[in-house]
Order: sequence, then structure tokens, then C-alpha cells
Amino acid sequence: MRSPESKKVYTCDEAEVSVELIIVKDEHDHKSACDNDNFDKEEHEDFDTKTAIRPTMLDITIERLIPKTTKGKDFVQICGILTASLGGFSAGAHLAWLSPSVPKLLLNSSYIGPITLDEASYFSVITPIFTIIFSFVVGNAMKIIGRKHLIGFMAVPHIISWLLIATAQSIVPIYISRAFNGISDAVTVCTSTVYIGEITTPLVRGKWGNMLMCAIFFGHLSVVVVGVYCDIVSTAYIFLIPPVLQILFTMVVPESPYFLIMRGRDNEAMSALRRFRWKKDVREEFSAIKKDIEAKSSESGVFSDLFRNATNRKALWIVMALFTFVEYSGLPGFVTYAQYLFQLAGGTSLSAEVSSIIFFSVLFLLTVSASSVVGNYSRRTMMIISSFGCAISLLMEAIFFYVKDETALGVSHISWVPLLGMLCYIIFLSAGLSRMPFLMIGELFSPGIKNYAVFIASSYQAVNMIIVPKLLQLLVTNFSMYVPFMFFTCSCLIATIFCYLCVPETRGRTLEEIQRILNSKT
Repeated sequence: MRSPESKKVYTCDEAEVSVELIIVKDEHDHKSACDNDNFDKEEHEDFDTKTAIRPTMLDITIERLIPKTTKGKDFVQICGILTASLGGFSAGAHLAWLSPSVPKLLLNSSYIGPITLDEASYFSVITPIFTIIFSFVVGNAMKIIGRKHLIGFMAVPHIISWLLIATAQSIVPIYISRAFNGISDAVTVCTSTVYIGEITTPLVRGKWGNMLMCAIFFGHLSVVVVGVYCDIVSTAYIFLIPPVLQILFTMVVPESPYFLIMRGRDNEAMSALRRFRWKKDVREEFSAIKKDIEAKSSESGVFSDLFRNATNRKALWIVMALFTFVEYSGLPGFVTYAQYLFQLAGGTSLSAEVSSIIFFSVLFLLTVSASSVVGNYSRRTMMIISSFGCAISLLMEAIFFYVKDETALGVSHISWVPLLGMLCYIIFLSAGLSRMPFLMIGELFSPGIKNYAVFIASSYQAVNMIIVPKLLQLLVTNFSMYVPFMFFTCSCLIATIFCYLCVPETRGRTLEEIQRILNSKT
């Protein structure tokens, strides 16, 4: 840097040169500030470097390779979504782990000794019980310790759960592992979706927001494929890898700017927002987020508003009914016992293992592709088509099993019907019934009470996830196979009638328009 004396000489003799040197000096000082603090103090006069998040070596290295720009880049947001989605992958793997594992555990050669189907049925019951219990804990912890740390913590119960399965010598450690899995599921339900919503721009959320759901279903598919070719112990050790990766990813992604602002840590929020956007100037977006949080705080409702207001009661009733129909279409039971059901069907040229892989592959592929298609059509119409299509598909299954179990007619020449029926069921389910209830929560409720509605709906869904697999096990054990399929068929037919008579069309309508429709039907 030039000394003050040398600059003063030029100032006296050559004014133009002085101006040029001052510009050079300012640019040099500005570059030094960016190198040392990774932040432009002149552009952000309210920034306090003492309380800001200091850039890590990884940040500095990445910024040298990919410099921040005025437009910004999306890769840090995508990494944040991926981090949360790794937990979803593990949650999906734990849920569908029962499909390839239950048939093995029922064998006399099981590594923990033989168990009964009734004992195995409690695997699917324990997890949602602990999910409901710990949802209260996680919901409060999220407000205190933040979203990022909870997402990192989510991996710990997953690791413990897989280790308990791998080292089990009786059924008790597996029961305990399902309880730990329920703790992680509570974090997935309460925290991961919130974190993804808070760290992403609408454009990124539109392209990548479905990654969490896709990760859950990819976890289904992965554990079924691995479980077919590996024993239970090896499968457990293989699926230790994703939660370990999740912990490593959590160490490098920033905390949610929304949470930091709500905790009064504005400087850290500004730093986190700059990292997520990989952008030089985020003052405008930071101000908008802060105003949005303040507005929501002033407009927030109370839990009782869900029941005191007639419009909210109607909306809640519709949402709860839709969640009932989703669960009692049989999906939780089919995911849990897919391979066992194909085994009972028998007679097909495809093994039960291959049939279950096909089932979960279609479920995953339709989850990935359907979201972009379904959103372009009428919500109400898609719900009606989806419910009726599921009813026809399940009726096909019921007729097949009735003919197989209750008549003397042979079915060996149509042994492909169970797989075809389940694939048709998944196609129609993905067209609306499996996703529209979640979408309609966001459209039927005002922002001030939406969180309460989500909590009730999620808890109610968890309760039904306890009931439906156990119900399926009891029906399969005590009746012919056509009985559970007839039960789920009737549920889908009732759903079709309900959607036609009671569900309002919400696509393309504002909250005020939707609530006027609800008021007119109240």
C-alpha cells in the first residue's frame, strides 16, 4: 500500500492522478475486507462482525472456486435439502424394512429365533406411538435449539436403531429399535419440512422441494432391494451409512435464517442467508423475511381458533376425513406387509421378492414424476379419480382372492392379477389420494393457525398408522385374504362419494375465495 506522504505529493501536483490513486487504495482496502471478513461492510452498515458467523475454511475454498455473484447460486440450498432428505431416506428405509424382514423373521431359521405374525405386527405399532409422543418434545425443541441441530440429532436414533437390529439376539431389541425409529420420525415430520421451507427460494422449492418425499420412497425401494439379497444383519450395517453422512452434512450447512431472526440473532441470520443464496447482497430479502416473521407473529392465532370458527371446523373436518381415507385405503399395511402378501398370493412366475421390488419401484417412480403433473389439474377431480381408481384396483384383488380361497376354480392362469392390481392401486393412489391432503392443508387454513392444523393432521395420521397395519394383520390372520381387500375397497368408494359431495376446489383460488366456499357449505 502507498504511504500517505507519496499520495500527498501527487495530490499537490496532479489532481487527476490523486483521484486514481484513491480509487486504487479504496479497491485494495475493499478486497482486503472481503478476504478477511468474507463480508462487504460498506454494503451492510448494520452488520456486526463480532456476532456474525465466521466463514469456515470450506466456505473460503468454495468461494474461491465459485465466487459469490449479484444473482446468487442455488447449490447451498440444494445441499440443505439433501441433508434433511437423508433423514427421510432413513425413515423410509426403516418403515419398509419390515417388508423383506418379516417373512425372514417368521422362519424357524430366523437369526433371533422364530416369531409369530402377531408378535411381528407390533413392529409397525411401536414406531408411530413414539412419533406422536416425541412430536411434542421436538416441536418445542425446534423453537429453542434450532432446525439444523435437530436434523443432525435425527441421525443418532437411526444409528442406534440399526445397531440394535444388527446385534439383536431376541425380539426385544428390535422392539426397542422401532421406538428409536419413532423418535427420528418425529424430527422428520416436525423439523425437516420446516427447514426446507425456510432455507429455499420459491424457485428452488418448486424444483427440489419434493426431494424429501422422494427420499422417503427411495428408502422404501432401497431397503427392499438390499433386503432381498442380504440377510437382516448385513442390511442393518449397510443402512448405517446414510445417517453417518447426514451428521457430516449437518456440520457444514447453515442454520435456518428464519430461526435466527426469531431468536434475535440478526447478524448470524444475515450470514446464513448469504451462504444459502451464495450472493453478495441479501439485504432486500433479509428485510422481507424479517417483516414476514413480524407480521405472522402479530397475526398468529390460537389452537382453539380451529374449533371456535365454523369455517376452520369445516376445513379441519375435510382434512381429517381425507387423511382417514388415505390411511384406510390400505397403504400403511401394504408397505409393511407387501412381500408377505405377495407370498400368500402365490402361484405367479415372479417370486414374492421380485414382486415387492416392482411394487416399491413403481411407488418411487410415480412419487418422483406425479407431483409435477398432478398440480396442473383440479384438486377435487383428481381426488375423485384417484379414490375410484383405487377402489376398482382393490376390488380386483378381492375378487381374485375370493375365487382362489372360496371356490374350486383354478387361478394359476391369472396368477399375475395380484401384482397388476397393486400396481394399478399405486398409480391411482399417486394421482391424488396420497398427496392432496397435505397440499390442501396449506390451502384451506390461514397462516396463523396452519401450524396447529398440521400438528393435528400429523398426529391423527400417526394414530392411523398404528391401527391400519395391525388391522390388516388381524384380518389376514382370522379371515380369507379377500376380506381385507373388500374392507379397503369400501373405504375408497366412500372416499369417492365424500370428495364429490364435500371437498371444495382449491386450485387457482385465494384463501378468501376458498373460505367463502366453505362458509356457503357450512
